[in-house]
Amino acid sequence: MLTCCRRITAVLLIVALALALTSAAGASQPGVVRLDILAVNDFHGALAAAGKNPGAASLAAFLKAEWAKNPGGTLIVSAGDMFQGTPDSNLLHGKTVVEVMNAVGFDAMALGNHEFDWGLNVLKERKAQAAFPMLSANLFDKNSGRRADLVPSYVIIERQGVKIAVVGFTTPDTALTTNPRNVEGFVFADPAATLKVLLPELKAQGAGLVVALGHLASYPGEVPAGEAADLAAAAAGDLAAVISAHSHLKVAGKVAGVPVVQGYYNGRAVAGVSLAVSTKSGEILGSMAWVKDVPPGYAADKQVTAIVAASQSEIAPVKGLVLGRTAIALSHDRYRLSSLGQWATDAMRQAARADIALYNGGGLRTGLAAGTVTLGDMYTVMPFDDNLQVAEMTGAQVLAALEYGIANAKYGTLQFSGLTVEYRATAPAGHRVVTATLADGRTLAAGETYRVAVSDFLLAGGDGYDMVKAAGRHADTFKTLRDVLAEAVRKAGVLRFPGDGRLKELSSGSAAAFIAA
Repeated sequence: MLTCCRRITAVLLIVALALALTSAAGASQPGVVRLDILAVNDFHGALAAAGKNPGAASLAAFLKAEWAKNPGGTLIVSAGDMFQGTPDSNLLHGKTVVEVMNAVGFDAMALGNHEFDWGLNVLKERKAQAAFPMLSANLFDKNSGRRADLVPSYVIIERQGVKIAVVGFTTPDTALTTNPRNVEGFVFADPAATLKVLLPELKAQGAGLVVALGHLASYPGEVPAGEAADLAAAAAGDLAAVISAHSHLKVAGKVAGVPVVQGYYNGRAVAGVSLAVSTKSGEILGSMAWVKDVPPGYAADKQVTAIVAASQSEIAPVKGLVLGRTAIALSHDRYRLSSLGQWATDAMRQAARADIALYNGGGLRTGLAAGTVTLGDMYTVMPFDDNLQVAEMTGAQVLAALEYGIANAKYGTLQFSGLTVEYRATAPAGHRVVTATLADGRTLAAGETYRVAVSDFLLAGGDGYDMVKAAGRHADTFKTLRDVLAEAVRKAGVLRFPGDGRLKELSSGSAAAFIAA
């Protein structure tokens, strides 16, 4: 019994030594190698240091410093959504971000939902530019039913004599959270079922460890939750780790013994998994899941600093173009009807000469501070290349959009114009809109048809707006919403929009049917 205890203690000591985060971490113990996975997710084009965002140069320096602790045994990966989100990235369709990733030495990247935002041609350009593989195993061709050939399913990378299969996954939510027209030819299959089918192939390729690199949501807790955690639980005996993303959170825990991590967003943190692996059996002797913040003011990588500076020079004439100013800050919270959302939908309605305007809350990414407004600000506020469409919708369809979109906890609150709405959150679903009145004082009528300004994203059923997709005739204005907002600022010169009471939340009582026949 004493001998057994000594053996257990010896093994634990070896594991502890192998996982110790020291400057000599690259040196393995006899019969044990250490493998480290460094992960970034949801960078969203945050190239420049701003506020809590450290910027690409500091993130690069931090990653390189972590890699240097175990250069022979470290992977650097991304769990997706790297490009879309700032004018610094968007004006060049993510080209600068890929340059940075190449300079850092990324080994692989999973496709996130926002990698599809600019269409397949741009995604193929970024794929060709990248010195690392972009991955998605659960991306299937809708017509053939086979895995799509857009990107590989996995890559096998050898470190410390261990072959590691890195398998990419893209959240099935992508079908709704990018413009559905950009992914209409694809099916995003269940990650766990996809992995199960793929495992024999990975083993035949000699993979000793399998790591899931997924743009899959995870949530912190005593045991992590979310779709990434579901994958870990379903494939616990086959996975060494799950690298997750999408929910913009810090996650470091284990599900059924499998490390599940996520590194926040905008490059503010790096997630990691450290593994101690037996060189004899290939068994994982121990593992650690962690997240490290990139410290404020962290040293900047010179090579990446030069890359970002060159791109800034290229985009400066467009980014810095002054459109006007706003005397009042226009705030935005995607989960509430915001002053920015009210102003933006007013601009949409006026540009389309429509009765009503509808726009998804997540399409606007941040507010406008009081002061000068530039075209770069417009790219920050509305990074998506959504087009303004005019659709014929019945009053019943508009009501359904309001019922679905107001206080939608998953996708955010619907922003709207041309209506005053009384809403009772405590009423049964389908009866929460108490009254809806048009700008001319008429009650919204179920059987009447209205001219509604929407985005092509909503018209394609994005964020689950099937009632907008079911609209009758529609026409494309061939104007991007960003250009519509920019023109609204130019025309106004100075914005003075305080927001209004178009949405009135009622605290109690029963809902009343209001739709006129």
